[in-house]
Amino acid sequence: MKSRLPIILTVVTLLGLGGLFAWRIQQSKARDAAARAATDREVITSVRTSEVQKKDLPQVVQITGSVKASNEVMVLPKMPGRVTRVAVEVGAVVKQNDVLAAVEAVDMALRVKQAEAQLMAAKAGLEQATVQADQASRGFERAKALREKGAMTQLDFENAEAGKKLSAVGIQAAQAQVALAESNLALVQKSFDDTRITTPIAGVVTKKMVNVGTMANPAGAAFAVQDQSALKMEGTVPAAYVPLLKVGMPVEIVVDELPGRSFAGTVSRLAPTLEQETRRGAIEIALQPAAGLLPYMFGRATISFGNSADIVVVPNDAVLSVGGQPAVYVVDGDVAKLVRPKLGARQADDVVVEEGLSVGDAVIVSGAAGLADGVKVKRVGT
Repeated sequence: MKSRLPIILTVVTLLGLGGLFAWRIQQSKARDAAARAATDREVITSVRTSEVQKKDLPQVVQITGSVKASNEVMVLPKMPGRVTRVAVEVGAVVKQNDVLAAVEAVDMALRVKQAEAQLMAAKAGLEQATVQADQASRGFERAKALREKGAMTQLDFENAEAGKKLSAVGIQAAQAQVALAESNLALVQKSFDDTRITTPIAGVVTKKMVNVGTMANPAGAAFAVQDQSALKMEGTVPAAYVPLLKVGMPVEIVVDELPGRSFAGTVSRLAPTLEQETRRGAIEIALQPAAGLLPYMFGRATISFGNSADIVVVPNDAVLSVGGQPAVYVVDGDVAKLVRPKLGARQADDVVVEEGLSVGDAVIVSGAAGLADGVKVKRVGT
């Protein structure tokens, strides 16, 4: 009996250990199952959806672009040299041909004086040639009278005639010298004038890139001048809208930097052809200056053409920016699919759909944050 006791104890111990291991294994499986269930619940995202619909909407086209001055020029120096004077600062209002700055002009001033002296000498030569021509003409007339009376030899008469002709040639040569001197003076004077940096348009100085002592170079701009007496906005429209546009049509413009305000404009120019790469038509919109409205503000222009029926739209809340491009998540069964539709103008709470979505498509309008293509979702409302 005593010999069986250790065996019985061993068997009991083994059975106890086996039961313990089995219990632990069961507990581990239960934890794994609970973790998998929790993981499954985390992957399934709850979303709210809305359907793509057709609506009757105002027919509009929207244009985006920057507000610009009616004209802007970069003023380049015409002559290289060290700047000796700056006459304006940024913000100065200037008239056409006003002097903005000047470069060294001592050498050019001396050349102008030299050219003026050359012109004076040429004019004196012409006056001398004129006097000589008058004298030769009178001598020829006397020789002619003497020759008719037989009081002059043929040789002397021919010499007098030749003297008259040579004096005429002398006048022509002197006149040519005067013309050459005048042309040289004009060129030197222009070079002297070009030492002054002038604006070709009236407007406002918006940039100044030179100071006294810096080197001016015709390859680099010295100033920027904008004509802000009128503003414009440039952009493009889809080909389908081009036939509907007319010069003079009213335009409403809003800018990001001035929220809550709108500005009236008109279509001022339409391109006679489409852009080959994009098949869009260029358009220019004119608008009047207004308080706070500045060139290079980002604007959105809207042109209305009346109402259109049965326009496919998607809720604005469904449109996301994915990779910098508009995108929409469509629910197919219990999976979210990323779609990149071609969208048109924004209309209040909707965006016009040109391609890529169909009426009845369920699009996610809430809960799309962090979604990816192919992720399981659960619709909780519309």
